[in-house]
Amino acid sequence: MATAVYGYAAQIDNLPALKSMMEKIAHRHVQTHVTPEQYPIVGESLLQAMKDVLGEAATEEVMAAWSEAYEALSEVFIHREHDIYDEERKQLVHS
Repeated sequence: MATAVYGYAAQIDNLPALKSMMEKIAHRHVQTHVTPEQYPIVGESLLQAMKDVLGEAATEEVMAAWSEAYEALSEVFIHREHDIYDEERKQLVHS
């Protein structure tokens, strides 16, 4: 997960690369049955781990920015994964 977060941050100004990476992750989340309810739990743990690693550099402003970024990213994933689940259901119906 740390690699994914770093990749997200490193590609934040390169939307095509970011979209490709996120698409792969969204499909992996669907394969492993990630649900929207799990995102807040993961986010809380992730942000705490980042705070632990960053130490004094984890100022309120830094952590607020990462929290906001996680919220935005999780919403994108939740919506995309919902679409993927819908696409899979439609394929099953038409099979």
